Amino acid sequence: MTDGEHRDEQLRVRREHRDGAVVVEVRGEVDGTSVTLVRDELTAAFREAGSGPVVIDLTGVGFFASIGMALLVEHQRLGEVRGTPLRVVAPARSPLRALRAARLDQVLDLYPDLAAALGAPS
Repeated sequence: MTDGEHRDEQLRVRREHRDGAVVVEVRGEVDGTSVTLVRDELTAAFREAGSGPVVIDLTGVGFFASIGMALLVEHQRLGEVRGTPLRVVAPARSPLRALRAARLDQVLDLYPDLAAALGAPS
């Protein structure tokens, strides 16, 4: 079931409930002009998730700017306050390299694929 989908010229963001989690799937480029769509869907996901996890899937992201990284850290902290885990799917490509370069792999819960993120213990 898809709860929300938004698009602009360079980005598509979709939010849906799956296996007890709220999944936010991002495809395209995340930068200063497109990050608002991601922020809106993540915020909605945290409102809906309760104590279940929010999973953001960056598998389809080709470019991930520092503003996107800041957004993940912001929502990681929000999740800690609310007791809602944030799980980040970042396969070994551009977003993962950027997150590792910023040392955010030490702050965020990273997973290689959606199945691993959904199957992780809470």
